Amino acid sequence: MATEFFQELRRAFNKNEPFVLCTVVETIGSSPGTVGQKMIVFRDGSISGSVGGGINEERVREAAIDQFKNGTSTIMTFDLSNPLVGNDPICGGKARVFIELQAHEPRMVVFGAGHIGKILAKMAALARFRVTIIDERSEFANPAIFPECERVICKSYEEAVVEAALDENCHVVVVTPGHLKDFEVLEKVIPTKASYIGLVSSAKKLIEMKRALVAQGIAEKRTEELFAPIGINLGSTTPEEIAVEILAQIVAFRNGKIIGFQK
Repeated sequence: MATEFFQELRRAFNKNEPFVLCTVVETIGSSPGTVGQKMIVFRDGSISGSVGGGINEERVREAAIDQFKNGTSTIMTFDLSNPLVGNDPICGGKARVFIELQAHEPRMVVFGAGHIGKILAKMAALARFRVTIIDERSEFANPAIFPECERVICKSYEEAVVEAALDENCHVVVVTPGHLKDFEVLEKVIPTKASYIGLVSSAKKLIEMKRALVAQGIAEKRTEELFAPIGINLGSTTPEEIAVEILAQIVAFRNGKIIGFQK
């Protein structure tokens, strides 16, 4: 059984598609699962392996499916000392299960679903990014417009930064409707661990924003890591071409190459 499971695990990795690995990391007393038992949960909700079966395994499966949205790891603890009434296990012990997203695909989070953001989000999905698109305007942040995106968030930008759960696997693009909203996003995004942060910006706007960010207490070194003006310079003028410029820079960054905007 163990050999079959690890063969399935190898196939999951080789598919280069995200999946969630669930592992029993601790048991106390009587428990249907044993330490080291593993279960793979795929994006469609199907599973391979087991963490003990029963209703708690189903709860683990549901929690694992949530990881495709929020991208964070978690540990679930189950108390199995339950009364005879109800559906919960009555084994008498406790169990802890570590739930971890195994994602080969990097994330892109686009703040602003206007002309450039909309096209960029769709292109990035084709380039195998897990895309989150964010806008405060419901007519723009509409899931029906972005079927290829992993998440569509319609909230204030400040709230959305928290919900997006930015980490070192994130590439952030700031293309909101105006410089005030751009700044609102930047002051929340720059302190995060996002590996790439890019801003559509003129040289004058960039200087002013960097000064304001440092005045807010953000480290100057971090502001200097900002990709602004964003993209590589292909002389583009249309939203479609600008989106190509941005995506090209981010793909290069993903592949370990730093290409700045050259006049």
